[in-house]
Amino acid sequence: MSSSPSDRFSTAASEIAALVDDAVADGTLDALDNDALGQALAALTRLYVAKAETGAKLMPFGRNTAVTPTEIAIASLAMLDAGRMEIFELGLWEQMTNIRPARATSLADLPEEAVA
Repeated sequence: MSSSPSDRFSTAASEIAALVDDAVADGTLDALDNDALGQALAALTRLYVAKAETGAKLMPFGRNTAVTPTEIAIASLAMLDAGRMEIFELGLWEQMTNIRPARATSLADLPEEAVA
């Protein structure tokens, strides 16, 4: 019996999250390949954007996911640098587009029925 793409994706996401949590907790970050990390981040970014372009109102982080403001800043700056964009240009782009991911800042800002 084959599982659906949605089931396979959910399983893979859970496995990656567990692997990352273990590597961070154990201090074994060097055991995880940097190129594979970039491949995963790029693929997930493409998926997020493709869904956002359909009008889906997405939260960037799932339930029970803790991402600090520092982690968000470091990753965002790295992505802007990789795209050769400045923060100023990002602000201009935001004013010119109608693509809007969820404007809530966290899952706590969503109505309870949307998170359940």
